[in-house]
Amino acid sequence: MNRHLENKLKITKNNKYTLIIGANPSRTARSPKLWNKVYKSQESKIRMYPADVSVKKLSSFIQCIKKDPLFIGGSVTIPYKISIMKYLDKIDIKAKKIGSVNTIMKVKSKLIGFNTDYDGSITTLNKLKYKKKILVLGCGGAAKAVIFSLFKRFKNAKFYFHNRNFLKIKKYLMSINHLKKSRIIKNNADLLKLKDIDLLVNTTSIGFNSWIKKDKKYYNLNSFTPLSNLNKLKKTSNKNFSKFINLNKNMINKDVNNVKKFFSENLKCDVFDIIYNPKITKLIKYGHSNRNNLYNGLEMNLIQAAKAFMIVNKSNKLNLIKKRMKING
Repeated sequence: MNRHLENKLKITKNNKYTLIIGANPSRTARSPKLWNKVYKSQESKIRMYPADVSVKKLSSFIQCIKKDPLFIGGSVTIPYKISIMKYLDKIDIKAKKIGSVNTIMKVKSKLIGFNTDYDGSITTLNKLKYKKKILVLGCGGAAKAVIFSLFKRFKNAKFYFHNRNFLKIKKYLMSINHLKKSRIIKNNADLLKLKDIDLLVNTTSIGFNSWIKKDKKYYNLNSFTPLSNLNKLKKTSNKNFSKFINLNKNMINKDVNNVKKFFSENLKCDVFDIIYNPKITKLIKYGHSNRNNLYNGLEMNLIQAAKAFMIVNKSNKLNLIKKRMKING
């Protein structure tokens, strides 16, 4: 298996195992910690491991785990929640409607896809009072589940969407028959013109505290919000945070002005930022100034992990699994 991975795994011989599959879950994923707490509490020898897979090797990796009788399933994370679907043998009805998969279960040599991001996001959204005007940022794998849950929770609200790829969000809204009920904002400047938004939902990775490597250089989006255009972001040759901040000082200051302006025009705007690392993103930090309801992605992540664990391990004890995952953080 390791020949298909960017990281090296030491899986105990002859033990069943689960994986979280993504570009670099070994550095960012929370699920192995959560799942392994439950396995240990059950005195099970099964463990979850992070599988860092490159785009080029995703297909061959999927074929490899299909053939391995010890692999029983697991989770899927950035950036494969959509692209992995073409390699699966069957997709659950709800996941098919949403258009993304974050959980796979092995049945004999077949892989079945599910989506529990929906369960996680609807849990947070159910805590909010009814909203009239909602702005959603992003249209990735997790975003599709969040968007789906938003339409279910706030059926008659007016929706605004922004994604750096305009055609991607337009195509997705068409696929779920919601294009006519929505307005797509084409650029960041127009986001700052919106008024009386009462819920802002960030489904992008902007704000997440993690180094990303591209073209042999590094960048970190922790110091930004999705309310700004980051096309001219300057990267560093190594993971030097001070140097990175210095290079992008003007852009960071402009972003501060943008987020302050947005919340000054939308005083009653609650925030749901699905990022969980850090717990307080820059978006949540500035939203706090108005004493609005602010939610990060920790609960969504916990619920989706617990639901995914249930599917893969054929369990029906949600509350017990959640309790065991919460122990010690």
